[in-house]
Amino acid sequence: MNDLNTFQKLYQVREQELDDARSNYNRAVDHFETEANKLYELLKSKEGLEKQLDNQMTSGIKVDWMTSYYNYFNLIQDQESDLQKKVHQARLNMYKKQDAVQAAHQELKKINKIIDNKKEKQHQLNKQAELEFLDEIAVQHYSRAK
Repeated sequence: MNDLNTFQKLYQVREQELDDARSNYNRAVDHFETEANKLYELLKSKEGLEKQLDNQMTSGIKVDWMTSYYNYFNLIQDQESDLQKKVHQARLNMYKKQDAVQAAHQELKKINKIIDNKKEKQHQLNKQAELEFLDEIAVQHYSRAK
């Protein structure tokens, strides 16, 4: 029975590890979503800027506007490149945390299976002891009856 208590304590530890892994995964998902939204907003503004350029091209463009557009467009492209790297890293981190959750869940299932097997074995031993006890009582009862 002491062995079963040990496994139940181990189960509690693994359960806490699973909760921690889930918490880390949720934070990683939130971080990924934040970075992805930043990239989305930047791409949306870049698209708006390109539409504005198309409109200016049809109505005529001034050189100073074109220069500032070019500088701003380069800045946006640099930001886009940086954000794409951050989104990629956040995605990788999220996948890594997801793998950790799956591993922790598998460990928890293993411990649970061991506990179930130990309980079943203990139940079988108790049942066997009870049958032996009943047999002993029957033998004593039979020997007294003679």
